Amino acid sequence: MQKFLVSSLVLVGFNTPSMAQDKPSDTALALPNMVVTATRTETPEDEVGSAITVITAKDIADKNINNVADALRTVPGLDVVRSGSLGQQTSVFLRGANSNHTLVLVDGVEMNDPSSPTGAFDFAFLQADNIERIEVVRGAASAAFGSDAIGGVINVITKKGAGKVKLSGVAEGGSYGTWKTGGNISGGTERVNYSFDASRLETAGFSAADKNLGNSMPNGYKNTNLSGRAGFKVNDALDFGTTLRYGEGKSSLDNGGGKGADDPNYYGRFNELFTRGFGHLKLFEGFWEQTVGVAYSRTDRNNVNGVDPVNNFSSAATNLGQKVKLDYQNIFHVHKSNTVMLGVEEEVDSLSSSASSDYPAWSYSSSASIPLKTMNTLGFYLQDQIKLFDRSFTTLGVRYDDNNRFGGHETWRANELYTIKETGTRFKGSYGTGFKAPTLNQMYDTIYGTGNVNLKPETSRSWDVGVEQDLFKKVSTLGISYFETAFNNLIQANSPFYVNQNVSKAKTNGIESFAEVRPMTDLTLRATYTYQQAQNLDTGNQLLRRPRDKASFDTDYRFLEKAHFHVNVLMVGKKADYASTVAGYAMLNFSGSYDVHKYVQLFARIDNVLNKQYEEVYGYGTSGVAGYGGVKVSY
Repeated sequence: MQKFLVSSLVLVGFNTPSMAQDKPSDTALALPNMVVTATRTETPEDEVGSAITVITAKDIADKNINNVADALRTVPGLDVVRSGSLGQQTSVFLRGANSNHTLVLVDGVEMNDPSSPTGAFDFAFLQADNIERIEVVRGAASAAFGSDAIGGVINVITKKGAGKVKLSGVAEGGSYGTWKTGGNISGGTERVNYSFDASRLETAGFSAADKNLGNSMPNGYKNTNLSGRAGFKVNDALDFGTTLRYGEGKSSLDNGGGKGADDPNYYGRFNELFTRGFGHLKLFEGFWEQTVGVAYSRTDRNNVNGVDPVNNFSSAATNLGQKVKLDYQNIFHVHKSNTVMLGVEEEVDSLSSSASSDYPAWSYSSSASIPLKTMNTLGFYLQDQIKLFDRSFTTLGVRYDDNNRFGGHETWRANELYTIKETGTRFKGSYGTGFKAPTLNQMYDTIYGTGNVNLKPETSRSWDVGVEQDLFKKVSTLGISYFETAFNNLIQANSPFYVNQNVSKAKTNGIESFAEVRPMTDLTLRATYTYQQAQNLDTGNQLLRRPRDKASFDTDYRFLEKAHFHVNVLMVGKKADYASTVAGYAMLNFSGSYDVHKYVQLFARIDNVLNKQYEEVYGYGTSGVAGYGGVKVSY
């Protein structure tokens, strides 16, 4: 680990614009970045005590990546695990918490799937189209967002149109029979704004079950993605808005990982819809802001496995999860030093599932189903942001959730940021509690027999402290923090009967660090390093698929006014998995672009430049060296 840590002190980075005409002015660079997820209100990033990372649209464009999971890979304290090629199960672990402990939002719409076994969001299908930024808040956030935010929040915020009509289109192709096309239209006036995007991605893929273990059948993937955001301003006091994101596609699947897992006709289809409408009203010259919103999400998954030479029996499963949420939020700007928020939310989750098989040994050898089940949660939250002497920034929050199946639960949090302007030093700290209600599937699964209606909610307590330091008039910034979280009543399906039970306690702790250097306007160097311990306190074993060490090194450089080049090195340490230990690996990635015209840009990307053989999940395949390229036209 010491060698790993020493190597992490090399500085490399990102953050320059993707096209020459979008290069920000010095004035724009001086403005503070605004974030909304940490406090649920628009707040300058340098006034937030929470551990937060912001990935911008420029960051995504610089790396020429197509999906959100790959955009998250360099975030400190966050681990992405994909079981094979694009379109396969993709999980995210924040600070060692379980994947279902992270709340995922798109423009305020909850994306976590009520029909999945744990309620986790599968990042396999979330494309990076039409995204303005992604905000990642690490640490318990249940006091602000409720049950699913026990480990943190990932909030995807889409682009808001402005100015004259803008049109753009993209076409690219590359390794593994991959191609993508897409287009966008956006614009706005003082009254109206809009941004709409559509794309289609297809790839023949590679074997999810790993070709190095004798599997040769590639697992293809198709994805159609539509997204849109629009707003209408009635006057200076009243405006309305809506957002929508829809995705559908198909993934070829294997019978797990390892030898002999190829399956020629096993596939999964998905349909995802996330939408929200809201009204926003300002009263008393902006003293009182009110927002009323209604959101709806629907995740429909269908897996089919037919008879073939490898599999003598057929099976099929359908899962439908839906969520409806009403919210009413009040913000009172009591004083320039004090902002109070008061809100109420009503959420209804629903689940229905069915499965069939002609395999005689399975409990659903004919057919089985989970009839419609629902769960209702009414939440109230109160928050106070206190700003003193332009140095101390405090956020205090408390929440009460009344669940119709598990009763009432209180959570709270406190965040502090203290700035010493004279030295460019910022001290940060937070403490919070969290709880996560069991999912409908965990309680009522009769298909696989794991359901248990006597489950209790999972709970957590977490805290972190850290310091950030600007050097040489902000040419360089360094940061380091320590975090610790304790989990109780974790739900597991333990043998011999694999029924869900509250049987586990766990603790995670570690260090997150970063260093960023901007020696010139067009060059940014950045390094991040995370060391974490994630341990099951009942068994003493490491929690699965969480590496102890992770580092990233990025160099972003613009030259010749029209050319851009990005280098990424990602290093992931060894980690425990179900069948064995997965070895650590280091991977080198290149991307670049060139503006051949003010309206036309050529771009390219090479993944795994050194063609390293590695695994993210034991027995599952990963990409060898792969190249992609295309053209973007903007007008």
